[in-house]
Amino acid sequence: MGRITIDETIKAPVATVFAYVDDYRNTTKYMKDLSKWQPTGKVTHGKGAQFAVGMRAGPSTLNSVVDITEWTADRIIAWVSREGFKQSGKWAFKAKGDATAVTFDMEYEFGGGIAGRMLGRAAEPFVRSNLEKSVATLKQHTESLVAKRPAAKTAAKSSAGRAPKGTGRATAKRKP
Repeated sequence: MGRITIDETIKAPVATVFAYVDDYRNTTKYMKDLSKWQPTGKVTHGKGAQFAVGMRAGPSTLNSVVDITEWTADRIIAWVSREGFKQSGKWAFKAKGDATAVTFDMEYEFGGGIAGRMLGRAAEPFVRSNLEKSVATLKQHTESLVAKRPAAKTAAKSSAGRAPKGTGRATAKRKP
């Protein structure tokens, strides 16, 4: 069985990073070679949610069904596969001031006894590289969300002294 752990600090509040990861519609946007992460039922997040997963591995796709087994807002999202490609993993989040310490931990297993173990060892550098790229992409996406917010606040502040369009009056105070 292979195990990969990746730690990263993201310059975004924990609530922002957690919400982005928790929204299943974002998963294929940041997870490299993940082609599918779709709910199998009406529950789309939290403990008990289940997802059909497709992960590209060269010319083929490894399919599985995963259950969310642990979920605590702004702290943890964990899963385990119930069918298909064997895997389990966890996202852990911890506030560090205005930033977030993120840990991605995943265990995976290629079936087939000795041949599967050998394949797992050979695949480990590729799996690690993909997961490192995935966490880096998550960092980029969530930090860009935060970067966009101050621009919106600045625009709101700069227009605060202006009259609403069409009134013809300025509300800014004049200096004596």
